[in-house]
Amino acid sequence: MNHRYVSGAAVLASAAALVATVSGAAVAAPHAAPASPASVRATVWKPCHPPTGYRHFLKLNSAKNTGGKTVVRVTPETCKYNAANDEEVVYTPTGPARSFGFVRGATVTVFKGNTAVKVTPEWLTKHKLTNTPHFAYRLNGQGKVTAMQEIYHP
Repeated sequence: MNHRYVSGAAVLASAAALVATVSGAAVAAPHAAPASPASVRATVWKPCHPPTGYRHFLKLNSAKNTGGKTVVRVTPETCKYNAANDEEVVYTPTGPARSFGFVRGATVTVFKGNTAVKVTPEWLTKHKLTNTPHFAYRLNGQGKVTAMQEIYHP
């Protein structure tokens, strides 16, 4: 680097500092140190795994009784969580909303506080969930729900 270029840069930096001082504006240091790799951590997202025996996630949009049977309107989803903070969870819809009925004797597990309780599918039509509307679910060969389990996220 030649001497004139260095002198010119020094004059330019001095002029910028003078202008900033007169106008009251703050100017960042021209050679600020880059952030250390430890302070800049990339978020690592990992896929969620449904509870044992379940294969899919869904968001429960609504539940109602139709013709004496409980029908749920759901949106299928995938799930991922932040490896550094497993309470940070993101659900992504994987398709359009659709409706499912339940088989006779289907089980639904929901949380009351931190306790998992089994309820009938009809229970979903009259109660608000205290945690999240996200469930893992199982379907039979005819496309009816055999079991649903609420996913707990504090």
